Amino acid sequence: METHILKTQKISLAAIIDTVATHDLKSELLIPYRAGTALSLDASAVERIGTPGLQLLRSAANSFEGAGFAFTITAPSHAFLSALKDAALDGANTVRTDAGTL
Repeated sequence: METHILKTQKISLAAIIDTVATHDLKSELLIPYRAGTALSLDASAVERIGTPGLQLLRSAANSFEGAGFAFTITAPSHAFLSALKDAALDGANTVRTDAGTL
C-alpha cells in the first residue's frame, strides 16, 4: 500500500510505560491517526515498557501502515529494544525503528 506523507506528528514516549501510561498513550496516538498524519515516536527516554505498551505500539504500527500513513520509532533506548526482544517482538517485520526493522 502506498504511504502518504503529508505531515508527521512527533511524540516522545514516557520513561515508564505501564498499564496506566498505555491507556493515556492510546488516546495520544489516536489524534494523529484520526487526522490522517504520519507518526514518529521518540523512544529515547524509555526506561521500562510493559507488554500492554508494546502491544499497543504494534497495533498502532499496523493501523497507521494499513491506512497508508508512515509510523516510525526513532532513537529506541536500550531498555526499549530489550523489552521488544524479551516480548519476542524483535522478529522481522514487527516494529520498524530508525535502527532497523525489529
